[in-house]
Amino acid sequence: MQIEIKGNHFILLTQRAIFWEEKQTLLIGDLHLGKITHFRKEGIAVPPNAIDNNFKRLNELVQSTGATRIIFLGDLFHSEYNSEWELFRNWRTEHHYIEMLIAIGNHDILPVSLFLECNLEVHLNDFEEDNFIFTHHPKVDEAEGKFIFAGHVHPVFTTYGRGRQSVKLPCFVIDNHQAILPSFGVFTGGYQMDIAKNRKIYITTETKVFSVC
Repeated sequence: MQIEIKGNHFILLTQRAIFWEEKQTLLIGDLHLGKITHFRKEGIAVPPNAIDNNFKRLNELVQSTGATRIIFLGDLFHSEYNSEWELFRNWRTEHHYIEMLIAIGNHDILPVSLFLECNLEVHLNDFEEDNFIFTHHPKVDEAEGKFIFAGHVHPVFTTYGRGRQSVKLPCFVIDNHQAILPSFGVFTGGYQMDIAKNRKIYITTETKVFSVC
């Protein structure tokens, strides 16, 4: 699904990321790496292959788009250090040719030095380029002349079928001044989004992205 914002073209991807065509850049929010390992240490039954799922989709994105840059919209790592950081470090080394930067999120409590060691450009607040702002927390107020890309919320939308059946699916939320990306990481929960004036919601499944309003 391709949308146009301020004369630029953005592809909404089934892997729950956005590809900015003009800049060959992937926008990825809320991986929450480390959360699965944290859950398992606490005795919560999370399948171990869920970790592989995150990296599998990252690899799919890099290979299918040919991206030369990735902007992480915060919450790359969930909390305190654990072994998943080493998996990310190895993945980063394998993709050393891709420029990567992060707008720090509220869960990114690891020392900044670890991000720098992995050759990530770190922005403690917003990152701005051209007519766009890339940040973690969505903004209530418009930024004059700028369009915002954010994460944090983990938006989902509930669809209903026959027999009162329902399913919650990750979604992209596009308002007049801002786009909120779904959480990239698995087992991160979600916040129900409602239809609103001047808002477009794009649900994503494993095979398709489609508009619901």
